Amino acid sequence: MPVHNLSIDQFRNLEPTKLSFSRRLNVFTGANAAGKTSILEALFILGRARSFRTRYLDKVTQAGTSGFQIVAKVSLDGGRVVPVGIGRMEKQLIARMDGENVKRLSDLAALFPIQWVGGNLHQLLEEGPAHRRQFLDWGLFHVEQSYIPAWKRFQKLLRQRNAILRKAGRPAEVAAWDAELAKEGAAMHLFRRDYISKLQSIFQEIAGTLLQLPPSFEIRYRQGWPVEYSYTDALRNSVDKDREQGFTRYGPQRADLAFYHADQPVVERLSRGQQKLLVTALHIAQAKLLKLGAGISSLFLLDDLGAELDTTNQARVVNLLGEIDAQVFVTAIELPDTSAWTTGDLKRFHVEHGAVSEVV
Repeated sequence: MPVHNLSIDQFRNLEPTKLSFSRRLNVFTGANAAGKTSILEALFILGRARSFRTRYLDKVTQAGTSGFQIVAKVSLDGGRVVPVGIGRMEKQLIARMDGENVKRLSDLAALFPIQWVGGNLHQLLEEGPAHRRQFLDWGLFHVEQSYIPAWKRFQKLLRQRNAILRKAGRPAEVAAWDAELAKEGAAMHLFRRDYISKLQSIFQEIAGTLLQLPPSFEIRYRQGWPVEYSYTDALRNSVDKDREQGFTRYGPQRADLAFYHADQPVVERLSRGQQKLLVTALHIAQAKLLKLGAGISSLFLLDDLGAELDTTNQARVVNLLGEIDAQVFVTAIELPDTSAWTTGDLKRFHVEHGAVSEVV
């Protein structure tokens, strides 16, 4: 689903900007703080209605203005090109698609399978399980239509059960929610387990290619409750502790992923540069699974590609993305050595003090 063009207004330090993109590869060069990452951020917000740099979208609005606007033309599966836009005016976020208001921001995410590969990649390996669940849920959202309804029902039931637990409700009051909660939680677990099983072989191959190591990489899925119990039994057995602590201790909301190479945790076995390649491999594997399963191409935002990656590894990443028909946006201080890149159609842009110009 390529982005054909993009206009940005009153966003960060960027001057009013209108750009036409390559279907394959777009490279933005310029000094630090010139505005390169802001272009990637605008694309990310257009696709996910949130930023990878701040929790508050009012902070991306240009100083002295009341809001920002980002508009693009995007190809749909059937080849039709439609306008898509998102803006923040008077503290309200408004999104439009093909001339109609978007009621659910998740519709934007479905249209834009965007993968961010930037400086915070190590969060996936080093920080809490919420980052890894988000990675897992992103993949399932795009490849399994039944997953999001199950996820939403589970979250609603979980909030209701936790509300009773916080009020120290009687065991019978708590248990009244368990049957439905267990049903939706078990459904989420099956979706997640099957997704990881499909992702595993693709990840093995891509990680082996990027890291030039034997493909003994493994994703281990931890379901969020003891494996010897069904989720129904786990809820029943933990009700006293749940009442004591005031929340539901077991379930998909506690799930996690662990990553291993040669049967050792990757954070202990791999260097920082190798870990960045590993996380990049995970994102590429997700996009390849989406392409194979649903025929949908992804957008990749590669911020500061040269950081921790030499020219050989840069070429491997870009060439793998070309193989899965991804549209790629890259930032770098200077134009990378593209002699080993096989993606074909390339557009170059230079960014200086917020002004973006195409390099012909």
